[in-house]
Amino acid sequence: MSKKKVVFVVLSGLVILAGLWMLWPDSTPPIKDDEGNVLPQSITSLEKVQIGGMEQWLLIRGYDKANPVLLWLHGGPGAAQIPIARHFNGELEKDFIVVQWDQRGAGKSNPRNFDEQTMTFSQFVTDTHELT
Repeated sequence: MSKKKVVFVVLSGLVILAGLWMLWPDSTPPIKDDEGNVLPQSITSLEKVQIGGMEQWLLIRGYDKANPVLLWLHGGPGAAQIPIARHFNGELEKDFIVVQWDQRGAGKSNPRNFDEQTMTFSQFVTDTHELT
């Protein structure tokens, strides 16, 4: 298979995954120990919050609520990283409370009536300050 076809297939898959993510349930699985028991000190949450005057989505996961927070800022806008976050960054959850954020215009934070004119550098900075 040529490189162009591989790139096309991969990109198509990511677009489909991002589209399905919009329909995905609003939950995330619990963090369990080796015996399958939920870790009582862990945190797992997928929630929408008001940031910058609009609903935006956060995935919050960590093995221990006492660990420091790591805010993951993806390149955005466009496709979300939340659907693939645990696959690529799951190990970080052992040492941090990882907050994956679908910023305005990305993934679940990209509603049908979204005003793309609000996607300015200044607004992204303001949103980030409000979230932190």
